[in-house]
Amino acid sequence: MDLEGIGAIAAAVVAALGVSAAVLVGRWQMRAALRTAEETGRAGIAQAESTYRAALDAVRTEVDAAHLQWRRGVRRDAYAGFLLAMTRCVQAAEALPRERLETPQSLNAAGDELTRAKNDLSTALWVVKLEGPQVVADSAGSVSSLALELTEALARKAEYHRAANTLYHLSSSNPIAAELDATLMGLSVVVSETGYNAQPGSRQMPPQEVADAVERARELHGQLSDAIGISEWVALLNEALNYFTDPEALNRQLSSTVEQLLATCRQALDARSGTDDLSPTAGV
Repeated sequence: MDLEGIGAIAAAVVAALGVSAAVLVGRWQMRAALRTAEETGRAGIAQAESTYRAALDAVRTEVDAAHLQWRRGVRRDAYAGFLLAMTRCVQAAEALPRERLETPQSLNAAGDELTRAKNDLSTALWVVKLEGPQVVADSAGSVSSLALELTEALARKAEYHRAANTLYHLSSSNPIAAELDATLMGLSVVVSETGYNAQPGSRQMPPQEVADAVERARELHGQLSDAIGISEWVALLNEALNYFTDPEALNRQLSSTVEQLLATCRQALDARSGTDDLSPTAGV
């Protein structure tokens, strides 16, 4: 083969090698570009996911804060409604007529008002139990029980005052009524002096002087049954025997229990969550 042929073949080989090299370089460059694009894509996706999570967390935080504020508002209204119902219940009992000459209409109206107040208190308590937390519901239950006990004591006291007024006015013209009034006052003194406990649950036997005074009072009332009804007689006798808890003592106990409820309500309203978590808030 002459030199020109050899040169042509060499040129062709060089050209072929150059094409192959260019192809290889191009493929390497393409792979590098693809890797770069993939890494850029992954970084972009990661950034997008991070941004999405941050936005989602921000929305969740805002929603949780709004829910917590709503929950606090609902509970605050429930607690305030219960305390208001309790106050109205006691006030209705305090407003019961105590005078002798009250008309049946006024007595019935006052009794109906007290019944409505008791029903409202019961409803308000159920709302507190529904909204929780349990510690507040339990404390509210104690307040409700004491409030109802106080209203009953006030009702009995009002009934006693009406009966005592009746007996007092009757004794001005009836010697038997005057003797009954004096006997009941003497019975009250004897009960105090002997320390006799006639309240429910006590198994103490009455001293002889107490038993004698009760028996004499019954004999006298038997002669006045037309003027003093059985309910009035029971109210007079129970008062002389100090049979029921004094409303003043119950009122003091109720006030103390209400203070405990208020502290529990404040703690519940300051809790971190709208559930039963009573841990204090931090920066809320």
